[in-house]
Amino acid sequence: MAQALKDAREWGPEVICALFLVGILGLAAFVAVEVRSPQPMMNLRLFGSRLFALANLANLLNGVARGAVMFLLIFFLQGPLGQDPLTAGLMMAPFGLAFMLMGPISGYLSDHHGARGLGTAGLIVSALGLAGLSLVTDRSPYWLIALWMVVIGAGAGLFNSPNTNVIMTSVRPEQRGMAAGIRIMLNNTGQMLSTAIAFPMVVAQIPQDEMMKIFLYGGGMGQDPAVLQSFLGGLHEAFIFSFALSLLAAVASAFQPSHSPLEAARAESITLCPSQTPSPKG
Repeated sequence: MAQALKDAREWGPEVICALFLVGILGLAAFVAVEVRSPQPMMNLRLFGSRLFALANLANLLNGVARGAVMFLLIFFLQGPLGQDPLTAGLMMAPFGLAFMLMGPISGYLSDHHGARGLGTAGLIVSALGLAGLSLVTDRSPYWLIALWMVVIGAGAGLFNSPNTNVIMTSVRPEQRGMAAGIRIMLNNTGQMLSTAIAFPMVVAQIPQDEMMKIFLYGGGMGQDPAVLQSFLGGLHEAFIFSFALSLLAAVASAFQPSHSPLEAARAESITLCPSQTPSPKG
């Protein structure tokens, strides 16, 4: 990672602009081919459904907002807080526990009470947690950091199950494999974009040898207060950016049409197994 960042710093604006241009042209060519294909690899016509499109937009923005959060927290715990990699990893447990506990609950509630409100609430809760992390410093107690991890994890669990329910039940049964692939692809794309956007904010001004030491061994950030302040400033900017994107994702979720996955499943079962009308006597 350190070598990749060093190489990126040596690229001129011409190379970066050329890469962006190639990416845009490649995306345009992909869309043109997929729209005309009788058996597309990604059925873009699914996005004609407002429900499907907005649910996936919220999914993508959520991926961009939260994709780099775990890595940034690891850097924070190993850098300003001076933890070794094993201890830092164990200190991340509150996020996973909150996500694991909230996911099944939100799935059950979305089946019975609709998905739009729960998904939107989950994104807002995650945004609050990200706003809280944008205020932490090297002097913040661990319990406060763990609290914000729990808030983000709970919000992520509250959003993920309803969002997946909406995406999978907004299409016909034979299209669900395609819908699942699109959902995962957009979420992974969001997470990669998150890393590409957030990490330069944090490490751009940190010396390469210092950053490599933190990443591999942890144990603090040396005795240079300028490096510490640069790191914390970039960390706060990255979390504020994630906070803003979570709110945008919440707006996309809130504008979804009202949808109940349980009612959609019932309607589908009626369509697939229509009741038999008794024949007239005689």
